[in-house]
Amino acid sequence: MSDEVGRPQPPVIRATGAWTLRRVPLLPAIVLSICLGLIGGAAAAWGIYQHYGPVERVITQAPASQPGSQAQPASVGAIATTAAPSIAKVLTQPLAPGDLLGQPKGFAVGFVASSDGLVVTSAHALEGATQLRVALPDGHVYGAVVAGADVAHGIAVLQAVGASGLAALSFASSDARAGDLVVAVGAPPFGGVSVNSGTVSSVGRSLSIPAGGSSAAAGEVLDALTVDATADPQDDGGPLLDAAGQVVGVVVNVTGDPALPGVVALSGRDAAALVDRLSHGGTSQRPTFGVVAVLLDPATAAAAGLPQGALVRSVIPGGPAAAAGLLQGDVITAVNGAAVDPNHPLDPAALGLEAGQTVSLSVTRDRKQLQLSLTIVDGAT
Repeated sequence: MSDEVGRPQPPVIRATGAWTLRRVPLLPAIVLSICLGLIGGAAAAWGIYQHYGPVERVITQAPASQPGSQAQPASVGAIATTAAPSIAKVLTQPLAPGDLLGQPKGFAVGFVASSDGLVVTSAHALEGATQLRVALPDGHVYGAVVAGADVAHGIAVLQAVGASGLAALSFASSDARAGDLVVAVGAPPFGGVSVNSGTVSSVGRSLSIPAGGSSAAAGEVLDALTVDATADPQDDGGPLLDAAGQVVGVVVNVTGDPALPGVVALSGRDAAALVDRLSHGGTSQRPTFGVVAVLLDPATAAAAGLPQGALVRSVIPGGPAAAAGLLQGDVITAVNGAAVDPNHPLDPAALGLEAGQTVSLSVTRDRKQLQLSLTIVDGAT
């Protein structure tokens, strides 16, 4: 078809509506699309910038105080700074001015766990103590006495005599897990605080902690955890904090044992339980089965041809386990029918059991299944 001057008209595509489309040459159409895309993208980006600010700010900041939202974890430095007022220097022997001219001895670390002066540290840090004092960052110094101890887990709690209104750290409501970020805060003899951080490498460990004296036997502790970080001997007794700044462990010095690399910490859960008992007028005694046992993970159990459960490492003479007939090498697989596993450890307190209760234990001994009856008592283990 031709127009009035005889030039050929481009064909038209007729639609069902009231408009028509002409075929547009390919190259100009592509260029036009790109331009429109760039303009549209720039406009969208400008709109986002106007509403949210730079992209970096959107990524690094959490929504402000919305129901159910969680704050971003603090930095390692911020965690240590917040904890610093609660970190105590624990002196385990008399200190004279002249003692500071050399390498001072008798310094350990602790942390305030209650406003009225309960200070948590490791039992290892107190070995050989002849005098106990607690010195806080604000310059206050208090005489101290041992308020209680959890021998099985290596934890000790001091009472700072006459203390009140102290800044206390809080314990985490959940246990640390392998891979979690943790921060160890210490108090070296010279300086404010020391900071060490890393990731949890293992939990639920049963470990032998070297004793302070060369002739003393190592003590075994339960439910310990290890951290992929360089240990500092002067952190003994200090807190191990999670990303929220709450206590998940108590650092203990094991630098003399090459088989235990990194930082080792005692159970924060059991430290919290001990502090809670002491805060409510209780004692350091707790319900016990009278055994030292270690939890078998599925891989270790399978490799050794054992069932999953708690492997009895030793039986306390004269205790309830001995009376029930438990032997070293037994595997306790269930308590009152509930399987023993990481969520249900062989610990009466963790299982909600009290002294005086009688329980049924499912036991594997030499591949034979046994049912033993045991009455729980109060004790140190």
